[in-house]
Amino acid sequence: ILRGTQGGVGGLQRRQRIMAGEIQTSRNIIGPELRAATKTRSIYSLLTTWAQDHDEEFPTARQYSNEAFRELFRAKLIDEGGEKLFTIPGDAWHKNSPSGRGADGIIGPAPDFPLALQRGECAFYYVSGLGTASPSYLPLMGNGFTESLGVYSNNKSRKGGVFGGRRGAYVTVGGSAKTADSGSGFPIMEKRGGKAIDIFSKEWGTNPDNIKNPEG
Repeated sequence: ILRGTQGGVGGLQRRQRIMAGEIQTSRNIIGPELRAATKTRSIYSLLTTWAQDHDEEFPTARQYSNEAFRELFRAKLIDEGGEKLFTIPGDAWHKNSPSGRGADGIIGPAPDFPLALQRGECAFYYVSGLGTASPSYLPLMGNGFTESLGVYSNNKSRKGGVFGGRRGAYVTVGGSAKTADSGSGFPIMEKRGGKAIDIFSKEWGTNPDNIKNPEG
């Protein structure tokens, strides 16, 4: 399912189990938020592997996050069985997918794999323009927003509402998989220097123009 990662598939699966336990212990997360946070960390491992062959830069997304994640298939770091890594069960971002439920494991022929992560098959946003040398605290990817970038909804039937407006799951450039409290219509805030700052703002260091929702 996942290829080209240190330690092979078994090693990655062991690391996923360890990381899931660490996230749960440190953040007291249960249920879908934990599973989504663990997925962000797994995808992060693939992105860093891709970056090793591309001058330590992460893939580029011009309009949708799917564009960057699709590069992982083209690099043969992930195959059809791993497409579901980009699905969050019950997420409204999947309503327009071919299956209506997210990734279907059909990615099409090499070398471009044109059916990988079609519209509605990805539930994660992505911040383009970053690399492994970017500040470690910057958000790299996480569960998709409402149509308004950076904010979530408390309506589970709407995009950005899969966790009911309680939390957002994301991973940083440094590889820290996190969840943070989020209210409907409000951004995720983290503290730095004793001040709460919107992590998707220029004040935090994020370029809002580079934030890309999934195609859905």
